Amino acid sequence: MTYFAWANGTEPPTFTGPINPATGKRSQAGSLSAFTNRKARDQFTQQTKGAAVAVTAKQARELKAGLDERAFSELVGMLTRGDQ
Repeated sequence: MTYFAWANGTEPPTFTGPINPATGKRSQAGSLSAFTNRKARDQFTQQTKGAAVAVTAKQARELKAGLDERAFSELVGMLTRGDQ
């Protein structure tokens, strides 16, 4: 299972990047982190002192709505490589 954390890039949230042709949506500006276990994700969010929050897989996908499924899967793969 993959666990996600999100840190907003701006407040209020802004949108960035290309529009996903399938959905017409764009990604939010911010930083997505992915972890292979919940403990690592929870330690990360504690270390950020509220800058990053835990999000579900569905929320992570919505935050990166500008990416198609292939690009999102590649991003998650890259993000979790260092966590194994």
